[in-house]
Parts: sequence; C-alpha cells; structure tokens
Amino acid sequence: MKTNKPKLALAGLILSAAISLLPCGLKADHHGWVSLFDGKSLDGWVQKNGTATYRIENGAIVGKTADGSPNSFLCTEKVYGDFDLEFEVKVDDRLNSGVQIRSQTVGGTNEGRVNGPQVEIEASGPNGAEAGYIYGEAAGGWMTPESRLVPHKAFKDGEWNAYRILAEGPRIRVWINGTLISDLVDLEKFESHPKGFIGLQVHGIGRGQGPFEVAWRNLRIREIHADANTAQWKNLYNGRDLSGWQTTGNWIPEENGVLLIQPREGELGWQRYTDYIWTTRTYDDFVLDLEYSYPKGGNSGVFFRVGDLKDPVETGIEAQILDNHGDSKQLTQHDHGGIIRTAAPTKNMSMEPGAWNHMTVVCHDSVLVVHLNGERIIDIDLDKSPASSKPLSGYIGLQDHGRPNDIRFRNIRIMEL
Repeated sequence: MKTNKPKLALAGLILSAAISLLPCGLKADHHGWVSLFDGKSLDGWVQKNGTATYRIENGAIVGKTADGSPNSFLCTEKVYGDFDLEFEVKVDDRLNSGVQIRSQTVGGTNEGRVNGPQVEIEASGPNGAEAGYIYGEAAGGWMTPESRLVPHKAFKDGEWNAYRILAEGPRIRVWINGTLISDLVDLEKFESHPKGFIGLQVHGIGRGQGPFEVAWRNLRIREIHADANTAQWKNLYNGRDLSGWQTTGNWIPEENGVLLIQPREGELGWQRYTDYIWTTRTYDDFVLDLEYSYPKGGNSGVFFRVGDLKDPVETGIEAQILDNHGDSKQLTQHDHGGIIRTAAPTKNMSMEPGAWNHMTVVCHDSVLVVHLNGERIIDIDLDKSPASSKPLSGYIGLQDHGRPNDIRFRNIRIMEL
C-alpha cells in the first residue's frame, strides 16, 4: 500500500527550515502563512529612498508624504521569490502608491534606486483606476500591456481594500477585493528580478502639495518553494536524441545540443505534417523558449496548441520563422514572428542568416505573447482574434518546410504555468 509519510516528513523539514529563517518574533502557522508586520514595531523592515515617514497607528503601517521627496519605500529585510501575499490598504484619494515585489536597489544599498515590479495602488475616482495592474518601477514602465490597462472600480475609495498577489515563476496574478485584476506573464522581468524585497511605496509629490497618507495592515505572506511543484524550466530537447518527440522527418542531433532539420532531397513545400517534429504529449498554458538559426531565405515555424497532428494548420497556432533580415516593407502575419492567419509582428527583429534568433512564446488562457530577440512583437487576446476557435491545449512542433530550408534549433525549453 502506498504511503505519504516520506513526503509529509520532507514537507515538515522544509517548513521547519523556513520557520528557522523567519525574522525574530514572526511565526508561521500550519499552512505556512507568516505575518510580515506584528502590529507594534517595524522589525524586519528598512526604509530605502525618499524622506517620507512611516509610523505605526492602530495596528497599521501609515506612510506619510514629505514635501518635495522622491518615491520612498519601506522594505522587508528578507527577499522573496515565489509567494502568496495578502494585505489590506487604504490610500488618500489624491495619492498614488504601490507595493514592490521581487525588487532590488542599484548597488544593493539603501540609497540605490529601488527597481522592480510594482503592484499599483490608486483610488478609483469617477472614471475608475489602474489599481492592481503591474508597473516596472525604474524598470521600463508598465509591465501590463497598454491594451489591458482598462480602468475599473474594484478598488473602494476611502475604504480598506483587500489585495492578494500570487507570484509563481514569470506569472503574477493580482486580486482586489476578490476580483482578479491582473494575470501577467513577463519572462524578461522574471529573469532580471527572480526574487527581491517587498516594499511599501509612498509616492513622491511636488513641493507645496499634501501631506497625503497611505496605510497597510494585516500583511502576511506564504512562500512557495520549488518542491511544491511551482513553475520550473524543463528541456524539451535533451541535446542528444529525439526522446520525447515524434517524427518521420530528417531531424539530426548535432554537437553542442543543436538539432538540425535537413529536409531530404526532393522534399519541397510544407504539407508533409508527419515530417514536422512533434512533442509526444500536449501542453496547455506555458512559456516556450528556444533559439534557432536559418540560412539565407530560411523558412520554418513554431507550432503550439495543435489539436490534430494530421491538420496542424487548422487545429493549431503557428509563429512564423522567416529570414526577414533587412526588410523594410510593412510586416504581415507571414513575416518573422507573426502568427499565421492571426496577427502581424509589430517590429522586424530578424537576425542575419547564420545568427541565432531567440524566441519566447507565452500562452496562458487566451493571452498570447511572443518576444523575438528581446522585443515584444505579439500581444493578443486569442478570444478576440481570428484564432478564437483554436484549442487551448495541444502539441508543440517545429516545421520542416522542405529543401533548401536547413534550420538549426537549440536550447528548446518549456515552463508550464
């Protein structure tokens, strides 16, 4: 008979180790939740940047603006990676604020500029608010795409508002008063800010304004560790053989973890679907990351969420691989990085033939984002696109477009969400 005792024992050791690392006076409950604020002192917190003041009043941390001060942050001394964070906040209707997550300072000093993801705190006013959306504080501006920055009224002006922030790998979700506001996947920001402190922001104001206040209470956090099946990278191609893949085509493992598609002589066109290479299992929500190199004029594609391998064009989605290097024409859905039959890339990011291109595909629910060579070139809601009828789960594949399209792939990995 199977038993869970070894797993339970391991979980107990992990929890015990985590408790031993907690700031003095803070205890984890049996679910792993830890209070970040004891209601009496600011032990475990340190101020970075700015001259705003922070005090304790009626069991809450109250931040007060200072005349002419830049942004100020009260930050945890401990850093956090993946976590579930809950708190309540109330803010002056005339003050913008936020909570930093996975943040850092330039140079690692208290004086260095705070930078990283910030969950917005803002009163709704008559036209709604951007509260709950995610901003890159001193880190590139809005992480939430402009198309999704839709004002809402989930935030209650002048009242305590309950926030929940769930950060798992590159995916960050935010709820306000039980309403899901953000569901964002940002691989680049996760790679630059995989962990860091949590900071309570008092936004800077101009001279002669204010003072304004923002208050937080009931701050608690539950860390999520890798042993709890959080998102992790897994290699789709092991660099040696075709384990985990299926194909009748001419896919050749080369040295240094490179996979070459070298179409057989006389094979032209692209409708030999069994000659493509396909994963042996399906995937739902994921981040797919890979590199590839094409010859001059090279043509291929990355397929995903393919429901029927006999008809991947109709039952799946394709991100185009094409040598567009140096092209100045208006881009279409058939150009490099475009989603065939769905969306054109916003920018030509093609490397020259022989160089390695880096593509990242993010699929979560109906959101599809494609980054190519460091640029976000696709960001669409599939439900509002010509691909609205495509399945939300399916196989991943690489296209054999026939001679003379010898394409090399490497570093093919996936992170399931």
